[in-house]
Amino acid sequence: MKGKFIFCLFFVFCFWFFPSFCFPFQQKAYSLGEEYRDENILEEHLELLPEEIVSEKLPPNLNDQVNYFIKYFTQKRRDMFSLWLKRSGRYLPLIENTFEKYGLPRDLAYLAMIESGFNPFAYSRAGACGIWQFMRGTARKYGLKINYWIDERRDPEKATEAAALYLSDLYSMFGDWRLACAAYNAGEGKIYRAILRYRTRDYWRLCRYRYLRRETKNYLPKWMAATIIAKNPEKFGFFVKYDPPLDYETVEVPGGTDLRMVALAAGVDYETIRWLNAELRRAKTPPYLESYPVKVPFGTAEAVKKYLKQVRFVYHRKALRHRVRRGETLLKIASYYKVPVKVLKRVNGLRGSLIRAGQILVIPYREQASFYVARVTTENARATYYRVRRGDTLWHISRKFGVSIQKIKSWNNLSSNNILPGQILVIWPEA
Repeated sequence: MKGKFIFCLFFVFCFWFFPSFCFPFQQKAYSLGEEYRDENILEEHLELLPEEIVSEKLPPNLNDQVNYFIKYFTQKRRDMFSLWLKRSGRYLPLIENTFEKYGLPRDLAYLAMIESGFNPFAYSRAGACGIWQFMRGTARKYGLKINYWIDERRDPEKATEAAALYLSDLYSMFGDWRLACAAYNAGEGKIYRAILRYRTRDYWRLCRYRYLRRETKNYLPKWMAATIIAKNPEKFGFFVKYDPPLDYETVEVPGGTDLRMVALAAGVDYETIRWLNAELRRAKTPPYLESYPVKVPFGTAEAVKKYLKQVRFVYHRKALRHRVRRGETLLKIASYYKVPVKVLKRVNGLRGSLIRAGQILVIPYREQASFYVARVTTENARATYYRVRRGDTLWHISRKFGVSIQKIKSWNNLSSNNILPGQILVIWPEA
């Protein structure tokens, strides 16, 4: 008993005078951000924030909140924030210019960093989408089109215009940018009810109560922290190679045109065209339109006009059959091949879900599309379709047909050198 008492006294002594001895891991965790734990960090960086949002009346705990998110972005989510900074080079000039046109504080552009990390394909569980995370109702209210083929919430230019109008309306409603930002996150109805309930229009006072969600209370401090870092990234250890600003031109293409065809005609990779036209949900222009303006990298519009008519594609159906094993169910087989049970039953003429061991099921396999640029100058030349065999590589196939590996990849829209047995490749003989 006496020994335990002495040990407890020793531990209390170490805890009081040598905390690093008792908690070495905690000391290590904070050592990474020691230079950013200044208690007056917000006051030191007030010049980096817009005057419309930061005023002299700041709550005493705001420094702690902003400091917490600075450490969060620079330590726990450093890789994620680096990616956000990298993407910001692509969209930030567009957003800042749009906000300046509407008379909004330019630094509100960094709200897009908090909303989506400048990712036009971002999608939340609640159904918000795009760089500005618009809900369907709000998006349609501000003129954004949403249907099976198009979702303009993913169009950075149109969505930014809508966000500028929405933020302007919110400021007109509340007369305070803090409340406007909070309403952008929580909805104007939520903020109105909070103001009526607590009889105050002071954003910082509203944050003291439980009515607003924690996400809304953290929204402004999180934006402040992101703005401080993004305006002086080197000080916080971020040395990022920013993406170049959006530089594109539009070209009218027929409705129902696959973006892979546009990429081949433009001579660029498919992902570039996909990111430029993020609003096209099916990676294809709407077939009900006679033409659609597709964005292509600057300087490639003429090539698209010239070569798009020469792009050909061919579909290959791959017959796939499955022999039912003992213990397998229709649901298990459908899940394995990622085919709906209804489709599997319809293709095989099944009325119920009962199957037996040894039974052969036909699996509807997705069609494989091969794209290539036809050579109109060679009258007798025809494309050859080659089925990949086991052991084949692109190098062997290129030697067999006398064409380069790069051309085979271009004709078949391959992003890597990986090919599978049974895959159909389009080979266009050299003239």
